[in-house]
Amino acid sequence: MYSREKVDNSEVSKRPPHKPIKYWAWAMGGPIFTILNNMWSRWQYYAAHILLFSQLTISLIYLIYSTVDAFNDPIVGILTDRSARFTERFGKRWPWIMIGRVFQPIFLILCFVPLTFLMKIPSNLIISVTWAILMMCIFETMGTLSEVNQSALFPDLFRGVEERSKSIRAQQVIGILFQVAMAIFIPLIIQWLGGEDSQQAFIGTAIICAVIVYILLIPFAYGAHENKEMRTFRMALDKKQKEKNETHLKTTLNHIFTDKNWMTYVIMFFLYSVAGICFLNGLPFFFYDGLGYDIGSIEAILPYIIVLLMTFVGSLLFIPLVKKYGAKKCTIVSLFSLSFFFLAMFFIPVSFLNYLCIFGGLSYGGVIVSGLYLNAEAIDNAVIKWRVREEGSYIGILRVFTAYSYALQTFIFAIVSSYTGFVSGDPSTFTELAFLGLLLQISIIPFIILIIGTIIFAFGYTIKKEDALRNSEELKRLGL
Repeated sequence: MYSREKVDNSEVSKRPPHKPIKYWAWAMGGPIFTILNNMWSRWQYYAAHILLFSQLTISLIYLIYSTVDAFNDPIVGILTDRSARFTERFGKRWPWIMIGRVFQPIFLILCFVPLTFLMKIPSNLIISVTWAILMMCIFETMGTLSEVNQSALFPDLFRGVEERSKSIRAQQVIGILFQVAMAIFIPLIIQWLGGEDSQQAFIGTAIICAVIVYILLIPFAYGAHENKEMRTFRMALDKKQKEKNETHLKTTLNHIFTDKNWMTYVIMFFLYSVAGICFLNGLPFFFYDGLGYDIGSIEAILPYIIVLLMTFVGSLLFIPLVKKYGAKKCTIVSLFSLSFFFLAMFFIPVSFLNYLCIFGGLSYGGVIVSGLYLNAEAIDNAVIKWRVREEGSYIGILRVFTAYSYALQTFIFAIVSSYTGFVSGDPSTFTELAFLGLLLQISIIPFIILIIGTIIFAFGYTIKKEDALRNSEELKRLGL
């Protein structure tokens, strides 16, 4: 139980309210992530279809990538939690966010440009795989530097349910506009530059995406900026925590791994990530190889657009529901709904797919919004319990688990392809058994994974709506 000591929270009370433009500028971080992630997520299909890497080779690449990611995440979180190098002048999180986002688009491009292509030498599997691993790991490191600090900044920058609701609402509005735009824009640009069989098409599209990201960084830099009051507050808090030795690594890790609510959230989020990646990364193989759609065809693009539009509707519906019923209840409902969306994918005819995507999008929107509240309220609860702000470390540990989402997903795909004989670049392997395997990858497999995560979360997470509201008020009193 926490004590009720009187704490000077004058620095917190001095913070002026955010201007409306702040919420919208901060929301531009979502489109930046969407563009980078949307293009990068196509690398798996690109590697199988263009570079002709086997699924086992791709699985090995992602295993190494995930291991590097797993080491990077806690290291970045812990080091930036402890760093006060730029706090006085630029802020606790802002410099790291900007450094990551400035360099990440460069390595996005290089992920699609093999070294053999740059040097104009014959293709070599070892050189190509080594280069891919190196570029992907640097791309991931820059993303980690930005995303860990961006996630850590959110509960500090936006205090309480009202500010977080305004921010999340802005993020959803801006997010849906860019998600729909990119769902249409990226495949059409690939198609225009040569189609899914052209290496130059993927490279050219990656370059265009990088240019758009740099344009969006201008308003986002303002949205993520920490004002003078925040910088003063964090400098004083860092000094206090250092004097009390509250940020010792062993102590921090003990805080994180003994926090039942946070670890339950981590496990649920990991399984949700694996299920979601199986579905999203499985769709290109299912659409382009299994059903024979062109990458820019309406049949391939429309399901994505429907899911995104319904995700936006679902997110708007769930914001007031979370405020009324709490994040836990809304998360359980939306996770169960998304699970059965995956299950239904296996049984319905392809002609009904667009109708099913309406239900899937609504469920997905609920999971996204509920998850944003969950992340913040679980961190609030930890701050109350331990009397120290360690957001970066908590996010870092979360990302250790999620780092292996891609490795597990590609391993699952490798197992399925080994049984079905499917090879993306070889049409002779597109058999009925291969089609069944592609369908399982986007339906039954993610359903089983997500339903397990949902059950674990329902029984393991204990923070209720009343607890979250009480914690928000207690943070103000404690000056944290």
